[in-house]
Amino acid sequence: MRPLSILKRSALFSAICVLAPGTAAYGQSYDGAPEVHAQKGPDSSAVVDAAFDIHAAPSAVWSTLIDCTNATRFMPKLISCRVLQTGPGDRWEIREHRLKGGLFKPQMRNVFRADFTPDRKLSFHRIDGDWKTSEGVWTLSPIDGGRGTHVTYHTEVAVDGPVPEGLLQSAVAKGAPEAMEALRREVMSRAHGH
Repeated sequence: MRPLSILKRSALFSAICVLAPGTAAYGQSYDGAPEVHAQKGPDSSAVVDAAFDIHAAPSAVWSTLIDCTNATRFMPKLISCRVLQTGPGDRWEIREHRLKGGLFKPQMRNVFRADFTPDRKLSFHRIDGDWKTSEGVWTLSPIDGGRGTHVTYHTEVAVDGPVPEGLLQSAVAKGAPEAMEALRREVMSRAHGH
């Protein structure tokens, strides 16, 4: 029997959390390195799944995750974040990210819609920019009696133009743990008033 993929495990865990909120199906690992799995997706895209724990309540993680003004502090490749439009009830935004690119395109632009389920889920999908595909979801689940948060992240990205086999997958997989650790540091810094 084949083991469940990280995406199926994340979906299963999310279902368990919905049915039994506040219960954790695993022990928290606040200092553990993020688990990151990358694979080649359709049309030369890169698919990345990641999971890690933060020793802060989901509301603290959420307020950091949606903070466009200070996003460069916890997104290492981000140059700027701008909110272009806000939906009714602050349930969605259209955002523009400008990111450090590579040798052939030093800066990349990504315009996307972010849909919000406060303290639980942020999903996003590309509207315009240099990416051919850019979509994904952040999911926050309470652990440790609500004192901690289990964070899962799933994304699929692809750029326009020819990219050597595995290069995009490798770059995204390499950058993901750094971004996860930066988010964890920023949340903990805010939680302790630094």
